[in-house]
Amino acid sequence: MQKICTLIIACFFLNQAISQEQGIYRHYTIYPTLINPGATGINEGQHEFIGNMVNTWSGSEGTPVNYTFGYSGSFGKSVGLGLQLMNETNAAISRFKASIAYAYKVKFDNAIFSVGMTTEFQQKRLRNGILNDPSIDPTDAYLLAANDGVKFFDFGLGIHAKINQTLTLGVALPNMVHTYITKPEIASTEDQKYLGNFVGYLSNRFKVNDFDFEVEPGIAVRKVSAGDGSAPLLGDVNVTGYFLDNRLTGGLSYHFGAGQSGGGVLLGIMLNKVSIYYSFDIYSGDYQPYNNGKHEVTLGVALSDIKK
Repeated sequence: MQKICTLIIACFFLNQAISQEQGIYRHYTIYPTLINPGATGINEGQHEFIGNMVNTWSGSEGTPVNYTFGYSGSFGKSVGLGLQLMNETNAAISRFKASIAYAYKVKFDNAIFSVGMTTEFQQKRLRNGILNDPSIDPTDAYLLAANDGVKFFDFGLGIHAKINQTLTLGVALPNMVHTYITKPEIASTEDQKYLGNFVGYLSNRFKVNDFDFEVEPGIAVRKVSAGDGSAPLLGDVNVTGYFLDNRLTGGLSYHFGAGQSGGGVLLGIMLNKVSIYYSFDIYSGDYQPYNNGKHEVTLGVALSDIKK
């Protein structure tokens, strides 16, 4: 057990605590603010609240579980403001993030372009109660250092555009600036330069008049490093259908990269101002027989007038 804990703590420091959540969300096709600050307040006059849960490799003990709460609002004709809180547990490690996003929109006859930035505070540490485990040494220097945790500041940029109300595209550059606020003296980690992390997506929505629904094919590529710049390029191909004036949503996806592939389904329903989305994804790979796939649930509330 102590060897396992030592391995976990080594990964804790080698990881250098850089965020990776931009690589786990599937519902960015519905809520692009999950991965791109440029989409903040993109819909004029609308205020959006979301709660998101992602359970990766579900069914196995200690696998990653991520909870995110987000707000995105439009103020005036050009300004978008957003807030995002995230908490993630992964084995013995807990990570918390609080971020504020700002976006400025430029409108043309048939297009909207928005440029946004986000400032993030993050903390990574051992989960509460780990040092009380009788099978480990509570005086171990690495364990004590990890229990104190690390705190750091991140800065990112993003661009989001919508053309003719059908074509959507965006690029996000997370972790452009990564500066430690506090870090254990035992760790040799240093402030990071930009590692080339990015997220890009493109989709187009078509109306099928004969069947009274809309279909939106799209593609996304993501490279989100864990701190050493060695993260592989990941890709998604998505097809989403919207029925009954967007009240029902269904979609299929294909994921590739990192030496494996997978697929998933998306289901959603909108009741007045409240929307609920659920997706299930499964991947090929040696670990797949030992888990029940990836589950993601998002609850969203959209208000056209915050005063009402």
